[in-house]
Amino acid sequence: MSSRSRMRWAGVLSCLAAAASASAADELDLAIKMGCISCHRGAQKLIGPPYQAVAERYAGRRDAVAVLAEHILKGTGPDGLGWMKEGRASLPFMPANERVTAQEAERLAAWVLAMKGEIPGLREYVTDRLSVTGNVEHALDLSVDELRNFPAPEVKEIALVSESPATVGRLETFRGVPLRTLIEKAKLVTPGRNDLKKTIFIATASDDYAVVFTWSEVFNTEVGDGVLVYFEKDGRPLTEAEGRIAMLSAKDIHRGARHVRWLKSIEVRKAVD
Repeated sequence: MSSRSRMRWAGVLSCLAAAASASAADELDLAIKMGCISCHRGAQKLIGPPYQAVAERYAGRRDAVAVLAEHILKGTGPDGLGWMKEGRASLPFMPANERVTAQEAERLAAWVLAMKGEIPGLREYVTDRLSVTGNVEHALDLSVDELRNFPAPEVKEIALVSESPATVGRLETFRGVPLRTLIEKAKLVTPGRNDLKKTIFIATASDDYAVVFTWSEVFNTEVGDGVLVYFEKDGRPLTEAEGRIAMLSAKDIHRGARHVRWLKSIEVRKAVD
């Protein structure tokens, strides 16, 4: 093969590798968005079987993508299938995923069936530090240990009945620092007479998911009592599924909307002039 041909093939292979990497990243983003990794990992068993074991179980089946895609869409029914029936999964059955389209289910199935170890790229989302910046006198940059070492009265526990389809009805306990406490430590800068009323707090995750709280909510209503930056769940450090640091709003009617995994920053901003 000539040097020119070798260079051409090297370029083709490089493009294919880049395309495969981009595709894997897209599928991981989809799995995160749909909540798949709350129950599954690549090689580690959570409440569902690891994806590597799923890939091994279906290896060689021509209909593997179709079968697994159907399970992703419809769940495994109240009696469970496979690992559930065998007692090798911690959840009784996998619930249906109503937000996933048929095309997305096929993409996820093919991605799972190609898994050969831990999920590539997942660690990039894991957060172990939290910043509080913006309209504050003292910007904060806190590690998990620094959050954990806040004075005892400032560390709070919240017990909630799980709303997740996989763990619905189970009591879960979260331990962390209230958002109020962090904002008070950073100390708001509000020179204008009505600036407090216009202040918002933007909590952003490493995957760019973001939620907003107003000053009035956090400091002037019961909602603020339940906004917790947490680092423990059920007495254990958070797993990579939540990113070492996360946030919940326990007083919301629908808590999922402002549940932030992989929390990386809180920005204090004036919403309007």
